[in-house]
Order: sequence, then C-alpha cells, then structure tokens
Amino acid sequence: MVPLNGQPLLHHLMSHLWSAGISRFVLCVGHRAEVIEAFIAGQQNPGWEVVCVNSGDASMTDRILDALEHADGQVLVCYGDVLANIDVEALRAAHDRAGGLATLTVYPLDSPFGIVEFDSSRRISQFVEKPRLPYWTNIGFLLCESGAFSYLERGSDMTQFLSRLAEVGKLHAYEHTGRHLTVNTEKDRATAEDQIGLFVHAGR
Repeated sequence: MVPLNGQPLLHHLMSHLWSAGISRFVLCVGHRAEVIEAFIAGQQNPGWEVVCVNSGDASMTDRILDALEHADGQVLVCYGDVLANIDVEALRAAHDRAGGLATLTVYPLDSPFGIVEFDSSRRISQFVEKPRLPYWTNIGFLLCESGAFSYLERGSDMTQFLSRLAEVGKLHAYEHTGRHLTVNTEKDRATAEDQIGLFVHAGR
C-alpha cells in the first residue's frame, strides 16, 4: 500500500498485470488486512475479479497455501513490494518451452558501490561506478503449474520452496532486463515515485 503518485504500489502492479491479460487476483493479506480490503472495495475497474485471503501473521508460504483454493491452472505469484514491467506473454512462452513446474523471474544485480580495479602491483587502472555484476537476483513473478505446490510445505519459507523445485530440476529462470522497482525503504519509495511514469499500462 506504499503510495506512488497518489496510488498504492498494489494498484500499479495490478494495472500492469491487467494490461497483460490477467483479470483474476488473489491477494494474500495479513498485517493491516483491513487497509488492503478497503482499497480493493473502492476500486472501480469492473474487469478485476479480486479475492482477499486473510492468513493473519502466517508466513508467505502458508499464505500461498491458504490462497490455493481460490486458484486453478497456472498461477503467477508476485511480491507486494516489487514492480517490474514484465512481458507476461514472454514469461509464459519461456515457461512452456522449459517444461518445468515453475519459472522464476530474475533480474541482473547491480553493485550499490563503485569499484576500483588494480593489477598485481596494486597499480590502479580504473574506477567503475556501480557496475552490473555477473549475478541475477530473484524478483518474484513466479509462474507455477499446480503441481509445483506439491513441493510447498507449511512452516517453510520461499527459499526452501524454490530450492526443492530446483533440486528436482523443475525450476527455471526467466531473465528480465527491463524496468524494475523494489520499495523497502523511503529512499526506494522516492526513487520509485520518480520512475513510476515509465511504467505504461496499456488499456484493454
């Protein structure tokens, strides 16, 4: 519910998914659930079908398990503090080609610091300001077949769930290099508010 230019991040996320053809949303709520429920009750988009599932203080994985009775077929699991202009059709196509149970969207990791390069004699050759690292980070947008959730156990966490899928070779990666915003701090929120206009939601 972090506000970005007058609308909560959740609104921007749902609008993006709606523009990609997704109209059914199952929201896993707990802490301050009434705020999210009030927001949903005030939405005017007639094409959105929204269900809120209140699991209290349960873990993320338990919340997903509680919500499964409201979902069938392929399920796209998103984090509530991440906004990315994912090409959902491309994600689905990559998932279908891979033939696994789940496909996780990953994003290239940038160093938050500048780095100094030098040789064996400690002679500095150059400074590189916040370079892109040779690693990828999990940003959610996890597309799952129903069978993926057989690897999800109550009381576990998302890392354990994803690790179980990886161990049996059923988890694949979808590389996203477009826009990506994560809102965990006030600095993140200010940055996101500056960039939210770059996320264009094409109407249907």
